[in-house]
Amino acid sequence: MFTTIKGAVISWFLIAAGTAMVFGQQPPKDVLIGASLTPGFDMGVNSSANNTSWLETEDDHLKMSYPSHQTWGAVFITVGPPTDPPRPFLDLSAYNTLTIEMKGAQGGERLGIGIKTFTQQDNGSETKVPVVLTSEWKTYQFPLDRFRGADPHSLYVVTEFVFAGPSAETVSARNVKYSIAPK
Repeated sequence: MFTTIKGAVISWFLIAAGTAMVFGQQPPKDVLIGASLTPGFDMGVNSSANNTSWLETEDDHLKMSYPSHQTWGAVFITVGPPTDPPRPFLDLSAYNTLTIEMKGAQGGERLGIGIKTFTQQDNGSETKVPVVLTSEWKTYQFPLDRFRGADPHSLYVVTEFVFAGPSAETVSARNVKYSIAPK
């Protein structure tokens, strides 16, 4: 009888706490698995010339083909569909790291990674962490405290890929998630 009760208690714990949350570990919050957004998230794309046709799904990843002759361009993942204020938000303060797998078509592609709260303006003033990509898939980890001004308690843009300048660049991304990385 002890084995049955013990098994029932363990089963209840795993169901109640979630199988990845054993021993108090917060499970990662998946935003993009491969090239598929998880429920509750949506995506937008734009550029300085209002070009919105440079994002596509290719196999298991997103392919961003930033067009030439632009001043800026961004692909952004939002809580719910992209909208004008007032905006929805998500509390991701239980996490300390944004993780993204990326690669460039040639290697050497430059972009900025950002996040934004629901109150930050759409004027490009948010903190963006610069990245230089290789031509091979690589996992990039961004500590959330690097995004000054973005409060993880109230995120609206949970990931953005920001391009700058007049030269075309092609970048691929997959598997975006929030997690707790050891400090």
